[in-house]
Amino acid sequence: MTQQTRIEIEGAKGLSLALEADLLRQAARRNPSSLLMRARLAAICNLTDAFDETIALLGIAADLGYGEAMMLVQALLAQETDADNVRAADRARLALSLAGNDPERAQALADMGKAQLRRSEDSACETLRLALNIDSHNKDACKRLATYFLTRKEPAQVLTLCDKLEAQGVSHSRLLSARLLAHARMADLGAARALMRWGELHCQATLEPPPGWDSLEAFNAALAVELLTHPGLRFDRYGTASEQTWRIDSPATSDAPLVNQLLVQLGEAINRHIASISKIDHSWVRARPAEATLHCWCVITDSVGYETWHVHQFGWLSGVYYVQVPAAVVHGNGTGGCLCIGLPEDLVGEEAAAQFGHEIVRPSPGLVKLFPSHTYHRTFPHSLPEQRICIAFDLRPS
Repeated sequence: MTQQTRIEIEGAKGLSLALEADLLRQAARRNPSSLLMRARLAAICNLTDAFDETIALLGIAADLGYGEAMMLVQALLAQETDADNVRAADRARLALSLAGNDPERAQALADMGKAQLRRSEDSACETLRLALNIDSHNKDACKRLATYFLTRKEPAQVLTLCDKLEAQGVSHSRLLSARLLAHARMADLGAARALMRWGELHCQATLEPPPGWDSLEAFNAALAVELLTHPGLRFDRYGTASEQTWRIDSPATSDAPLVNQLLVQLGEAINRHIASISKIDHSWVRARPAEATLHCWCVITDSVGYETWHVHQFGWLSGVYYVQVPAAVVHGNGTGGCLCIGLPEDLVGEEAAAQFGHEIVRPSPGLVKLFPSHTYHRTFPHSLPEQRICIAFDLRPS
C-alpha cells in the first residue's frame, strides 16, 4: 500500500435543506401534475423528517416508480406503528416489482425485511437472506440479518454469514462490526479485540491552525459562531444515533468557509494517519479505498443531548473534531460529555461488554479522533449550561 487515498471533499451545498424544501413546495404547487417535482419534494420531505407529507404525496398515488415507492417505504417505517409497518412491507413489495436491477431489488427486500422484523415475522430472515443473495454488498440487509441472529443469541450464524460475504469480496463497516459483535457474544474476546486494535488503528491529535489563523483558539471561536448561525441548524433528526441534539446535516455550504477550511485540514490529517498504518496486516487496512469522499455533519449538544451506541455504515474511516467543549468537561474526571468506545451491551451482553473494555476520550477544543468506521461508540450527556460543538465525519469509499 504505497499510494495515498485520493480524498475528495464533499461539494459545498448552495441551499439549506429547509430553504430547498420551501422552494420545492412552491414549485410543486405551480406544477401539480409534474411527477419529477413530486419525487423531488418527497425526497426532501424525508430528509427533513416531514414523513406525513411524503405519505400524503405518495400514499394514494397509482403511478409510483421504484424511487418513489422506496421513499414511501422509508416514510412509513419512520412512523413506527404496526399498521405502518404492514403498509411499508406492502409498498416494498411494489418497489421490488418495479426495480430495474439487482441492487434495487436487494434494497427493496432489505426494507421489507426491516418491516417484517419489527412485526416478529418468521419470514424476515429469509427475506434478508434473499436480499444478500441478490446483492451481497447490501449493508442494510447485512446489518439486519446479523442483528436478527444476535438478538436470538445465535452468534455462530453471524460468523457464517460474515465468512460467506467476505468470500464474495465484501468488506464494509457493517460486516466488520457484525463479526466483532459475534466474537464478543461468543466470549472470544481475543478475536474481538483483534478486530478493534484501537491502540494501532485509532489516532488522536490536536490540529494545527488552518492557514491564515494565528491560533487554533481563534479559528474555533469563529467556527463556532459560523455553526451556531448556520441556516441548516435543526433539532434532532430521525434515524440517527443523536438524542436531543442540534444537528447540521450538511454544514459545508458556500456560506460556511471555515467548515471548508477545516475539511482540508482533516483530509491532510487522515492521509497522515493512513500512511502510519499502511503496513499493519488487518482486514480493515486491506480494504482501504483508493478514492473516497470526505463527508461531514455537525452535532451540538445542550446539557441532556447524547449519542447512542452506533457505527458509521457508509464510512471506511470515521472521526470527530471538537470545536467547542465546556471547561468542566475538558478538565473533569467523569464521563459527562465524553466519547466512549466499546461494545453495546444489548447485543453482546453486559458481561462481555464489560470484559471487552472501553476507552473514554475526553474532548477538548481542537482535538481530532480518527477510528475505523466499524468502531462502536457513544457519548454521555454533559449536564452543563454550555454547549458542546463537534464536527463528525466519514471517509466514504467512492
